[in-house]
Amino acid sequence: MNKKRLFSLIPLVALTLVIGCKDMGIEPDAPIGTSPPPIGAVSFSTDVLPILVNGGCTGCHGGTGNLFVGTVAELLTGGDHGPAIVPGKADSSNLVRKLLTPPPFGERMPFGGAPLPDATIGVISNWINQGAANN
Repeated sequence: MNKKRLFSLIPLVALTLVIGCKDMGIEPDAPIGTSPPPIGAVSFSTDVLPILVNGGCTGCHGGTGNLFVGTVAELLTGGDHGPAIVPGKADSSNLVRKLLTPPPFGERMPFGGAPLPDATIGVISNWINQGAANN
């Protein structure tokens, strides 16, 4: 292929890329809990606990199944099905697994509510994968 023809294809390729791409940003008026997971360190008290409180988890799991979810220590202790979190392993953590469909046991959480957005589950997963610090 000659250079002239090659250079004539550049605008076509650029246009194809622009048309084919979607805006991956979050709408300015997006509801709380739909923002992308934090890129840096995720804080339990700032990022994760508000999800558990606002999602009704702390009220619902005030001992249901012997599980309490208000502190990192309670999540590590877990309930009838073992620890709710496995630091460094979100995919093995019951907390994350119960937020997905299908859950490994019982009903998907939050029970009776709409599924949490993927981005919100991502915040919890990132925190666990970062070691589930009590911060």
